[in-house]
Amino acid sequence: MDTKLKEMRSISKNMDPNMIIGKNGLTEQVIKNVKDELQKHGMVKLKILKSGIVGKTKEVVFEEIITKTGAKVVDKIGFTITLTRK
Repeated sequence: MDTKLKEMRSISKNMDPNMIIGKNGLTEQVIKNVKDELQKHGMVKLKILKSGIVGKTKEVVFEEIITKTGAKVVDKIGFTITLTRK
């Protein structure tokens, strides 16, 4: 793991989630908002509520977000994921 990623992981530990994915799940608007946050700030922290992943696992939802946004994982803990631009 490179030092930049370690530094970002350290920063992400103290961040509150920028976005919460709720009962509407992973919509195109959520993907657009994640892309916008990545453009503006370079890093975004998402929390997924259990009601937001009905019929899927959190890993599947995380993978969808990563694929659709083209982001890189900084950290994953429980139902929270932190992403950065590639």
